[in-house]
Amino acid sequence: MTAAGIILARGGSKGVPRKNIRPLGGKPLIFYTIKAALKSRLDRVIVSTDDEEIAACAREFGAEVPFLRPGELALDESTSLSAVLHALEYLETKEKYFSQVVAVLQPTSPFRTHFHINEGLKALTDSGVDSIVGFLPVFETHPYFMYTVDGQGNWTEYEKIKDKPTRRQDVPPCFVINDALVISKRSYFDTVKETSPVFNPYSLKGLVMDRISSVDINDEVDFLLAESIMQAGLFNWRIIC
Repeated sequence: MTAAGIILARGGSKGVPRKNIRPLGGKPLIFYTIKAALKSRLDRVIVSTDDEEIAACAREFGAEVPFLRPGELALDESTSLSAVLHALEYLETKEKYFSQVVAVLQPTSPFRTHFHINEGLKALTDSGVDSIVGFLPVFETHPYFMYTVDGQGNWTEYEKIKDKPTRRQDVPPCFVINDALVISKRSYFDTVKETSPVFNPYSLKGLVMDRISSVDINDEVDFLLAESIMQAGLFNWRIIC
């Protein structure tokens, strides 16, 4: 089974400017995803970026950057799917490289390791579904405790269920996609529409991950959390090297 890892790292991030190469624990953020991917059972580790500085950084740490992503696929409104499809088209057209499995890895998940990637690859082989997706169990943000508000300022329960538990310890299991890991069969991408996600929502299994491995950096608070985890010694980056 051939499996390619595609790391999506555009240069124009807004929540945390230049976040993909911003230092975390003395290393650029993208370092952790590249090293985890290289240590996994993926055959190739490819960074898709529109940015020369990110490309140079990625090559320094051992990833391939066989192309620069077109600027129109690296805008705020650009989708991850469009970047993945561009990468696959390049690899298959220019290099005649055809992977059977595609792992989409975000640099914003620095604590996802090669163990998670390998577990996802095995699960995809064993399960028969199209996609394996990383999930985080939720408690405080459980749908039972959520409300919606309409244009008139009226608040209503999101889940209108009679006699719902009021303690988080008593609610049924619920999970949210953590964006740390998406592994899909290559064949899925032949069936997608422009609005499709990078996984098949109708044929997937979840890989449950803990809170640290699920950290997803989108703003300054997330970055502070990641730095605190590193400083507290709760993640040892040497396990991925």
